[in-house]
Amino acid sequence: MSTQALKQLAQNPVLFAEQLLGFKPFPYQKQMLADQSARIVACMGRQTGKTTTIAAKAIHYAFTHPNTTTLIISPSLRQSMIMFDKIQAYLTNPALRKSVTRKTRTIIQLTNKSQIIALPCSEHLLRGYTANLTICDEAAFMPETIITEIIFPMLSTTHGTAIFLSTPWDKNHFFYKAFTNPNYKTYTIKSEQNPLITKEFLQEMQQNMTQEAYQREYEAQFTEAQASYFPQQLIRKAVELAQKLGLETITNLEQPIQQGNYNAGLDLGKLQDHSALAIVNQENTTTKLIYIHQFPLNTPYTNVIGHLAKANQTFNPQKTLIDQTGIGEPILEETQNQKIPNTQGIKFTQETKQTLLTNLKLTMEQNRLAIPYHPQLCEQINNQQYTYTKNGQLQFTCPPNTHDDMLWALALACYATKTEPTPKLWIVTK
Repeated sequence: MSTQALKQLAQNPVLFAEQLLGFKPFPYQKQMLADQSARIVACMGRQTGKTTTIAAKAIHYAFTHPNTTTLIISPSLRQSMIMFDKIQAYLTNPALRKSVTRKTRTIIQLTNKSQIIALPCSEHLLRGYTANLTICDEAAFMPETIITEIIFPMLSTTHGTAIFLSTPWDKNHFFYKAFTNPNYKTYTIKSEQNPLITKEFLQEMQQNMTQEAYQREYEAQFTEAQASYFPQQLIRKAVELAQKLGLETITNLEQPIQQGNYNAGLDLGKLQDHSALAIVNQENTTTKLIYIHQFPLNTPYTNVIGHLAKANQTFNPQKTLIDQTGIGEPILEETQNQKIPNTQGIKFTQETKQTLLTNLKLTMEQNRLAIPYHPQLCEQINNQQYTYTKNGQLQFTCPPNTHDDMLWALALACYATKTEPTPKLWIVTK
């Protein structure tokens, strides 16, 4: 390739993406690739190519700016690795691969002395870095103090660039303030702007979600249902506590687990609702979500019981609370047949639901619940709506075409941590 051609690629990130990465960006992606603003804030709907676009931008920056450090930061390392893996995939191109001098699971170093590093949003792990480009993915779930007191200072001496990406969440947070800052370059990218997404698909999603969830997820708007029992700000604080503690959920039941005070909750469903299993670890006054699993629809109950048995071997929970409503009765009996210890059944009534969710909300309000970032779980928690009956009791509803299975599994697991006995009217102990 001629010197002139290389110079054009260096000066034109869109051409770089097309010719070296094989990425054919849509018009809004071209605009973001070419944007040289020092502060970029983007609200992007689902399937708008956020990861692909910014991964290409990070690669172009690293290759054309020697001796620089690019950091990819997300609420969890698992989230950061999604973009980092995209970068790794792009660098398999022979024209780029020869410039890679070191490649690990979280670090890429180039012959021009530039590097790209993936990190979780952890104060302990972020301190000490000086960066030229920081990419904050799902920034709406990152603690404000880390953004303002750690990430911005690491750019101060390099006059570096900060890119903040997220689906919208609550307005009482840095991401919304940045999005409304007239000095920052902002983007609102709706899912309909992706020509690969059909109107028919969007109409289907609109029917399958609450209006507020659809507006957030597909129209990139800051919205929240007034009747939500768990406000977005409350959920975000639980996610931030997990980041502060360096907590990530476990995904493999085969890996060794440290001893702890574990408790579990199992919500049951099959055809229209999912079964879901949550396991928490109680450390002093803090309840940590360690494991969350939602089973696909139509999963046989024998598979659910087998999964519970394996989880019991791994965590040895002190108590497992199981949704005993409907099909739950024979499932509870089968746990006894399988010799799964310490299982108790709870029938879901208006009274028990109020107790379970009130306990969960109180735990969150007291900043004692740590939830590693999990978009689907956060959505389910926020979707739970409430009204008051004529006698003043709370009544909970899940909006049509949505699910709350992981929420109830989490609520059961958190209630299982309580030291006082579960009311006898609720339970059948096996």
